[in-house]
Amino acid sequence: MAQEQFMVLNMPFDEAEGAKKTYDYSPNRADGVVTDASFEAGRQSNCIRFDGTGKCEVQKNVLDMTRDFTICTWVKLHPVSNQLIIVFNYNGINKLYQKSIELNAEQWYYLAISRSGNTICTYLNSTLVERAVMPNDFGNPIGISINQDNYNTTLGNGCLDETRIYQKELTQEEIDGELNNTKQLAYLLDGVNFKEYGVFVSASKGLLGSLKMKDPLKVDFSGYHGEAVDLARPRFEAREITLECFIHSTGGKMEFVKAVTNFLSLFNKKHTTSTDIVQAEPVAAGLHRLTIDIHPTKALVYEVYLPDATQVEKVWNDRDMTGTFTLTLREPEPVKKVLKHIRVNESSKQVSITITTSKLVNIYWGDGTTTQDVYGANKTITHNYTTNGDYYVVVTGVIEDIVEFTTNAIIVWDKL
Repeated sequence: MAQEQFMVLNMPFDEAEGAKKTYDYSPNRADGVVTDASFEAGRQSNCIRFDGTGKCEVQKNVLDMTRDFTICTWVKLHPVSNQLIIVFNYNGINKLYQKSIELNAEQWYYLAISRSGNTICTYLNSTLVERAVMPNDFGNPIGISINQDNYNTTLGNGCLDETRIYQKELTQEEIDGELNNTKQLAYLLDGVNFKEYGVFVSASKGLLGSLKMKDPLKVDFSGYHGEAVDLARPRFEAREITLECFIHSTGGKMEFVKAVTNFLSLFNKKHTTSTDIVQAEPVAAGLHRLTIDIHPTKALVYEVYLPDATQVEKVWNDRDMTGTFTLTLREPEPVKKVLKHIRVNESSKQVSITITTSKLVNIYWGDGTTTQDVYGANKTITHNYTTNGDYYVVVTGVIEDIVEFTTNAIIVWDKL
């Protein structure tokens, strides 16, 4: 997304029902504290629902109102009102901007409000509703609110989804891009898109769905029908992932051979790590990070290896060549938590996990390193990243037996 460098708040509100915190996926990590609000199905995944008494409070001050900015959010009103009221407050008596918009209850709308100097623009579904110019003596706004024509409750009554704030005035074209923004499906190995090797995935199996259960303890009593089976604590076999792929290259037979070799050699490549990382060890050479980008803030993540030979079906040609093949990958540790840590500078380089568990768990930090065999009471593990970026941290093992788990990272998948 071209506007990411200007993003100061990014709340998709994808938390599960009962969550008391909602994550900010911007570099500011200005997570919100949820009080008397709930989560339900929204525009994309979940949204946050307010019933007139609840709130989500962001304690960090992330928006500089002396500069240009844009607020974008999906909004849905409940039947108690049909009017959205936008208010900018300025320092002084009767110094304010107010705009009312008629909406249908229980219908989603994409609202965007931008401010540039003295000009305020309001958009609904990327259509300009009003462009207003404030008097020069108003100065900078000191507060902004999005209200509704319901005076029976103190707080809002409706739903919000995919709320983002930018420290920049977005143009109408950019707002339209935000409205229509969808994450392009991408397959990555150790952070590199398959497409960079000319490889495309046409179909997949095994990424989602239930795992195959290991044989449980069984007892066969003579004189009784059937068998007694212990299903209280199921354990599961490794996950098998199948990717139907095709690879395309130009330049004839030798270029095709080179392209195939370069891609398949990735699965045996050794991991290299910074000498600054002393608290973790390199991930085994044959184990690699498969990431499937399916959502702007969430991804499917697997630590996999390629156990079998891969046969490429092709027809030789001296110009363009296309081959098809099936990648059959195995994830040896298939039950996991997935976290996300964002490093933006030296002060945000460290991710921390505190865990209480009697079972061994392994942590894959997403930078080619791992910490193995973690267990104990209130065990705190930290990891420092040397370069800026987004990192998915994977915690594998019998995670259902984890008694306590806290982290300064975002919990993307509590169990995947």
